[in-house]
Amino acid sequence: MKNLLHYLTIALSCSLLLFACQGESLPKLQPLNLMSYGFPITIMAPDSASVDKSLGGIIEELTVKGKGNFGLLVQSSMATETDAKVIKSEELELVKERDYFSKLIQDDENGFLYETVIDSVNISYEFFKVKVQGDKEYRFRTPYTGSYTEKEAKRIYGSLADMK
Repeated sequence: MKNLLHYLTIALSCSLLLFACQGESLPKLQPLNLMSYGFPITIMAPDSASVDKSLGGIIEELTVKGKGNFGLLVQSSMATETDAKVIKSEELELVKERDYFSKLIQDDENGFLYETVIDSVNISYEFFKVKVQGDKEYRFRTPYTGSYTEKEAKRIYGSLADMK
């Protein structure tokens, strides 16, 4: 009987350990209206997301951070071009000229996702997307700080697919 109780305790402990090692699930993304920050756009973000606004001269910036290593920089300025495809194309050329640019992962009409490699240990994934609305252009990109896995970057980039 003691042996049975001992084995049941071990089995229960292993089950709990296995369950705990499965990792946290990512928080669901919900609509986040940025109008109260002066950006007439709704994006998808974790419900716990925080938004910080940086006052700038020509460019205004919002940094959206949330659980699951969710990070997004949104920049707003007067539109320099009315065709978002042209802005995206110019930005892609600039990114490809950077020393640490490795490869393009995803290329869409108004944005892209790419890999940067500093060395074999420092590999990160970044993104860029643009939206022109009226006389404003909104640029969505990886924040200045932080590092993202391919899965994380794809999730954040994908959260912009249905922005309004």
